[in-house]
Amino acid sequence: MLSLKNYNNKKIGILGFGKSGRAAFSLLTKFNNKLYIYDDHIKKPKNIKKAIWKHYKDWDWENLYRIIISPGIKIDGDKIHQCATLAKKNNITLINEINLFLEQKPKAKIIGITGTNGKSTLVSLISHILTQNKIKNSIGGNFGTPASLISDPGDNGVIILELSSYQLLTTPNLKLDLATIINITPDHLDYHDNFDSYVKAKMNIIKSLKKKEKLIINNEDKPLKRYLKAYKNNKYNNVIFVESNNNFPKIKNLPGKHNRIITQVAYTFCNLLGLNDKDIKKTFKNFQPLPHRLEIVFNSKKFLIINDSKATNGESTAVALESFKNIFWIAGGLSKQDGIGKAAEKLVNIKHVWLIGNSRNLFEKQILKVSSKIPINKFNNLHDAIFSIFKHKEIFNKNKITILFSPAAASFDQFKNFEERGNFFKKIVMKHIKEKDLVC
Repeated sequence: MLSLKNYNNKKIGILGFGKSGRAAFSLLTKFNNKLYIYDDHIKKPKNIKKAIWKHYKDWDWENLYRIIISPGIKIDGDKIHQCATLAKKNNITLINEINLFLEQKPKAKIIGITGTNGKSTLVSLISHILTQNKIKNSIGGNFGTPASLISDPGDNGVIILELSSYQLLTTPNLKLDLATIINITPDHLDYHDNFDSYVKAKMNIIKSLKKKEKLIINNEDKPLKRYLKAYKNNKYNNVIFVESNNNFPKIKNLPGKHNRIITQVAYTFCNLLGLNDKDIKKTFKNFQPLPHRLEIVFNSKKFLIINDSKATNGESTAVALESFKNIFWIAGGLSKQDGIGKAAEKLVNIKHVWLIGNSRNLFEKQILKVSSKIPINKFNNLHDAIFSIFKHKEIFNKNKITILFSPAAASFDQFKNFEERGNFFKKIVMKHIKEKDLVC
């Protein structure tokens, strides 16, 4: 049984009461602690027992032991959160809930997964391979169960942590047996002051590796290789480079070149963990990909419908645009700083574009700078865009059409999250498919 004896009879602050904050609260209430809780964006929840809901300015700062902060709370640079400033002034350590789990000293091997795109798919695939080969494993961190609440699979087990840039800044006790950075592209620049700061946060995973342990790198990611040189110059050379191999077995319903890389990285991880070639590859046949990531919603002789709602940046959408032909592309939402970004370089397979949400005018301008020949349709919302597609005269042409929903933007202008957005897309397109009797 894991424990946190160091936290007994201590005053602890929890800043942010979303998924991770609630997980930390759930764990820490098992100990004889005095907990202070506050969230800038929500009112005091009902039935908060064994804790004091109080603004962080009014916490007992002279006697605080730790502050557990939620991901996304800015701890340095421009627009630093005032609580982080107070913590530094009072010499109080800021950690996240992942660190709470690690302080319990789990016995299993711990592997860390980071990158801009594809982390969750990789975590899910590694877990699947291990499970199919009867190796106990747990998933936590940025994907799945909050790390502080996962169970330790024991001496012969594996813990798979998906780690965001935010989490890598606030996990001082992170010690990894294996790690990977699968790609690096501009993202979360509203939090990180610039791209270099974002990369620096991601590179913290290298510092977290135990001595002589392996780092797996996507050899086709040029920015990543460039930044890695700084570490190689400092004599960090325990790197395994992975490249996409067309002869490597593909996983059904996991399209795209980037997914070949992910498959090979997962293979490399599991091989290093002791599994042989045959035992790894046999698991590929029954892997079920995660929803909202190049998810095949419908496939017939006439239509291929893809839900890629998780593509919240241009880089991720660029991968999707490379993966299909004869595309009716739906994009838009709440744009990030570079707008359509890398997706503007991958328009060759697009026949028509439907732009939605707050970014529709910006995306139109960016597309027209590259090509004035692609027909563009603009709508306020996703529902109207889908309705327009199924009225389009080319929908019944002889050539097979790919209806690709890959937004290149966040969902928060019209949806709670990318999951809600993706589920809405699937519901509406399937309604049109059935109404128009296109199922066969």
